[in-house]
Amino acid sequence: MATGCTDLPDNCWELIFNRLHQLHHSNLESPSLSCKRFLSVTNTLRTHLTIFVPTAFPISTLLNRFPNLNSIHLSCFRNRDLDLGGNIHFRNPKLNLEESLDLQRITMEIANSNLNLKSLSFSGTQLHLESLRILGSRMKNVIILTCSDLRTLRDNDLVVIAESMPCLEELDISYPVNDFGWNADDEFETRSPGEVGVTDHGIEVVSSKLKGLKVINLSGNKFLTDISLLALSKNCIYLTGIALWNCCKVTEYGIKFVLRKSRNLSSLSVDQIDFGRLDDYSICCARNITTLEIYTANFPDEFLHLLVKASIPLKSLYLDLCHHPSFTFSGISSLLNKYSSLECLSVVRTDILTDETMSALSHYLSSLVMIRLGICNNLTESTFFTLAKNCPLLEDISMEVTNFGGGGGDRAIDIVQNPRIKSLNLESNQNLSDECLAKLAHVCPNLEVLDVSSCKGITEKGIAYFLKSSSKIRKLWIVECGGIKNIGNGFELSELEVFGAARSGINDDGLVAIGNRCRRLLHLNLNGCQGVTAVGLREILTNCEILKKINLTRCLNVCMATVDWMVFSRPSLRKIILSYSCLPSESQRKRFLRHGCLVMSEETGVEP
Repeated sequence: MATGCTDLPDNCWELIFNRLHQLHHSNLESPSLSCKRFLSVTNTLRTHLTIFVPTAFPISTLLNRFPNLNSIHLSCFRNRDLDLGGNIHFRNPKLNLEESLDLQRITMEIANSNLNLKSLSFSGTQLHLESLRILGSRMKNVIILTCSDLRTLRDNDLVVIAESMPCLEELDISYPVNDFGWNADDEFETRSPGEVGVTDHGIEVVSSKLKGLKVINLSGNKFLTDISLLALSKNCIYLTGIALWNCCKVTEYGIKFVLRKSRNLSSLSVDQIDFGRLDDYSICCARNITTLEIYTANFPDEFLHLLVKASIPLKSLYLDLCHHPSFTFSGISSLLNKYSSLECLSVVRTDILTDETMSALSHYLSSLVMIRLGICNNLTESTFFTLAKNCPLLEDISMEVTNFGGGGGDRAIDIVQNPRIKSLNLESNQNLSDECLAKLAHVCPNLEVLDVSSCKGITEKGIAYFLKSSSKIRKLWIVECGGIKNIGNGFELSELEVFGAARSGINDDGLVAIGNRCRRLLHLNLNGCQGVTAVGLREILTNCEILKKINLTRCLNVCMATVDWMVFSRPSLRKIILSYSCLPSESQRKRFLRHGCLVMSEETGVEP
């Protein structure tokens, strides 16, 4: 006789749900909604939480709900701009009173929780020193602190960080805004550098108190000099990574000192440095360098030959904006021949690379996993086919702003499949055609990420070719592709999670097709799609049952009544972004927020 089966204990359910979570992050939503017990079990699996400031409710309930959180990210998305270099700037860098008080309250709530945090981020916000002291005294195990894009960052902030979090191993203080609204130069001159930004003194304090520091990002701190590098190299003997972009006062002397004294250094990211002034002794001392990122630098062949001679364990090499006249094919060929085990390679903005030279170099790249060849105008799709054939481990290819589609495919070359390729970025290739996309689809049958934004020559026909062959697509961007109004019919896109169609030709018919075929869609960007109305949105919201974010900025045919319907008809929605001129009232916003959906303007939101 069959015996009764007792229910599984919680630890068994946790193993099951954890496995589901590893397969796909949305797999826990259905179990968590089925019963309170499963909700309790799935809550224990969450380890990261992002909190947007200001919030309309205390976060202590969330902190109690997820007892195993080890990472929290606090962020303000207010009045953000991106410059051409991709750096964030704030049109109004100071937090308003509501944001400032809310941030202080949230920091104290985190400090008063019983969480065992390992990682904490204040990116885009502002530090409150007293609450930070309290938090540091109670969160003894925080080893990663991210303070990038802070509204203000000064030496006294670093002193508090160093004193309150002595176990830090990774510190990011990159690109502080430090904009006090001063217009008169003489007013600025009355302030010492330490009052308006981070100086060498602040870094000296950090290096003396954080002896276990391993990784630090100093990018964008304009007052720092070689003195900071000397202090870090002398005091932080475990230092493995340092980033120094846009630190205009750092010189070759400081770089040489770091290479000679920081014997554990494995990653170096710099710009505006004349590498022609480095010597072979400095390079030979850097025995553990695996990642080298060099931007806007004087980068002659002589330095490449020093790298060859040094025989360092290089795995990742990024050479961007390298315009030195003696940076030649001979130098890069010699380097790649030496480091045939290279896994990541980026060469941007150079004319020395052609389809012929890349064909020769590809024989040295058999171990390559990622390659970026951006803004190399002499490269066509022929280079892509060559890489796909000769680099069997290649997973990620970026060839934005090249001559892709410019006729290289007409040359006699074997077009073979490479099932390892998962990601392809062809952004801003004006000559890319539907016929070329059909060939690419044949080469990449297992593609998961595709970006063809600003490729004005393609239509839905070319996208349909690709999607039919690559049904595993998870992320697709067709931004500013006005010729694409639809993504085709008749085939399921069961894996698509992120669809960026801003300023494309997508209309209601296109949304109907997306709703019918992309049931696991999470993020949808329709910014500037003039053909979108409530008709198409109803189709999306009805069929995409786990949709979380949607951007409707500049969708002029979408009214507040439609937004109201969206919030209350699709419980999974967490964020709707609208034009500034089409915002809900304060009472409506709070009502939406109580329902779990944040409705915000383009100025305070981030595009999905």
